[in-house]
Amino acid sequence: MKRKLLPCAALALAAGLSPAGWTQSAPPVADEAKQWLERMVEATQSLNYEGTFIYVQGPHIEAMRIIHGSGPDGERQRLFSLNGPPREVVVANNSVVCLLPKQQATFAGNDYQRSPFPLSIPREIGRLESHYQFEIVGTDRIAGLETRIIAIKPRDAWRFGYRLWLDERNGMVLRSALLDDHGRPLEQLMFTDLQVKPQIDAAAFQSPALPEGPSPANPVDTPSPAGEPVKESAWRVEQLPEGFVKVLHTRLAESAARHPTEHLVFADGLATISVFLEKLDGAPALLQGASQLGSMNAFGKAMEGYQVLVVGEVPAATVQRIAAAIQYDPAQLKAAQP
Repeated sequence: MKRKLLPCAALALAAGLSPAGWTQSAPPVADEAKQWLERMVEATQSLNYEGTFIYVQGPHIEAMRIIHGSGPDGERQRLFSLNGPPREVVVANNSVVCLLPKQQATFAGNDYQRSPFPLSIPREIGRLESHYQFEIVGTDRIAGLETRIIAIKPRDAWRFGYRLWLDERNGMVLRSALLDDHGRPLEQLMFTDLQVKPQIDAAAFQSPALPEGPSPANPVDTPSPAGEPVKESAWRVEQLPEGFVKVLHTRLAESAARHPTEHLVFADGLATISVFLEKLDGAPALLQGASQLGSMNAFGKAMEGYQVLVVGEVPAATVQRIAAAIQYDPAQLKAAQP
């Protein structure tokens, strides 16, 4: 795979993807929990806020600063690390600028919008109800603020669950935990401070990482991955785990001289899985077999001279099932060509 594209590709998914779905009836307690989640999504999108949070995934601990603004021109958000190598993501509506050391990449948005970072949940919570159940499980105090604790529990073994601590005043998420099938935390996020403000000054969204301060509206002239929608492909995935549908299929290429990487995204409204496909041209495979880092599971294999890499915040069995269901049929692509 194009190694340096993958970190940005993963960060770009913070802009989010969510498939269409259907709702089912829920008991009153679940309805109340769903109302809290709807309140959280609205608060995350509409409030002006900035704060600092700690992010823990496996052995990795990172402190990050987030600045979010909402106004007549839409939403803007700046997220940057406070420790380790400098990393930054600037989001404005449907564009994402990802800054890594000595690299910048710009990603276009898409039609499958979810609420912004720090937690991606679809605007229509009912889309999740066929594969998750919601419960209010208690109260707590986070960053000096009173919170209501909401549990999102998977209905099967193909996805993880969540526990969320929501501000009693406005519904903002102040802490979240991604849980495995035994209820153990795989990934955690907790604000240490959060300020909701009447407005955020435009200068707060300008990055000091580059002289002009990059933004989606004013990107600098540096290499960035170009993604174009794929209408016809020799690759397909059969028999997805129940609830997952394909929401994105693009080709990413750094230059015309390189074989483009095909990128497929499958989602159930909350969990998201990426599939990367790139021709090896004699190079060794990036990954063969299973790998795990915190909440992220991956499965790789070489197939028909291509590197196949499946990665997502889902159980290992889920990425392995999708990898096993990938099929390559170049005859199908030729038949579709005029």
